[in-house]
Amino acid sequence: MKFNDTYVSREHRFALGTELTSQQCYLSIPVSNALVDYEEHYRIDKARYAAWLQAPAMALPIVVRCRRRELDTALMMQPGPQRGSAGPCHWDLTEISAVMARIAILLQRDGGYPSWASTFLGYRSRLHSELHQVRLSAFAMPRGMGTLSDAVLYENGDLSVEATDELHALLGWLWEWGIEGRTGSAKPL
Repeated sequence: MKFNDTYVSREHRFALGTELTSQQCYLSIPVSNALVDYEEHYRIDKARYAAWLQAPAMALPIVVRCRRRELDTALMMQPGPQRGSAGPCHWDLTEISAVMARIAILLQRDGGYPSWASTFLGYRSRLHSELHQVRLSAFAMPRGMGTLSDAVLYENGDLSVEATDELHALLGWLWEWGIEGRTGSAKPL
């Protein structure tokens, strides 16, 4: 396979490109093990590739999920037995903002959960000015039966398993980010 990167984000550590033989589009992330640094390449469709070239920040929620190994079914080459890792998670505000925006978009599908979508957009708008409060609020969101963690998403009236799985993966990542803020004295928004 010959990979040709057409967009590289050094800041967010991912690339977009096309595999030259198959013309398959991909998103790649750098990983490392004890022996070598290399890239893992994840298949993406041409529509996402084109959209993310125009607005690379829209790819960040998927980058986060790739780093967490949640999209391994999309790997273009299976890693060997000494698979590398994407390194420690750094809570970058741009990524957090993009994740919150993606959660809001998912929650607005088919009129699903507009009040929750507004809540996430509100958190996102206060992210830079009230970081600690927003982090606590992300951690304090209700979880369990009958809450947002039970949300099921639809597209054109049909259950969308892919969107539902994406929503819950992003909510889990956001909750982990919120854990770091729970030790302070501020109260959730």
